[in-house]
Amino acid sequence: MNADDEKNIKLYESLVTKYGINYRSLDWGSRESQIERFKILADIGLGDGDHLLDVGCGLGDLHDWLQNNRPGVIYSGIDITAAMTAKASERFPDVAISTNTIFTLDTTCCSYDYIFASGIFVFREVDPEKYLFSTIEKMFEICKKGIAFNCLSSWLPNKDIGEFRADPTRVVEYCKSLSPWVVMRHDYHPSDFTIYLYKKSPDFP
Repeated sequence: MNADDEKNIKLYESLVTKYGINYRSLDWGSRESQIERFKILADIGLGDGDHLLDVGCGLGDLHDWLQNNRPGVIYSGIDITAAMTAKASERFPDVAISTNTIFTLDTTCCSYDYIFASGIFVFREVDPEKYLFSTIEKMFEICKKGIAFNCLSSWLPNKDIGEFRADPTRVVEYCKSLSPWVVMRHDYHPSDFTIYLYKKSPDFP
């Protein structure tokens, strides 16, 4: 556990204590912006029968959305904040949700077709780009088909204090070192971008 992890745990513990099961507990600007990001992530090609791991699952809101929009997806979630996973497990007692990190997760018991990460890179101060790239590498190592993740973008000039904004060009270049099958989405929100990284060329219609 490093300083950034501890800071994030304290932040989200305080938010979930204050707001309970609410998008504000995840520090999203609105429920609509949270859902928009879910839609973009799922457009990687997530389909019936795919096993998805949600890194930084929070309250399990992605699972809630998938039940109504991609009901055939098998969902698992991990988060470093125990207060979050406790609430998520209360909401969805039959879903595999645990307090864990992508680096300490035991993958001997199951495998994941896709791995998502939404909103987990914002409050990183200790070499945030290194943390981002390490997380991408580990997610991609574990997945069978591909990964999708989003970040705040450095292409927007205004930056709030304490936020990490990644350079989309540098992130794409790093992802290309792992696989040639990279897609960047910077078309849905001015301050946010999403990356799809595939193990092999996706079969687009």
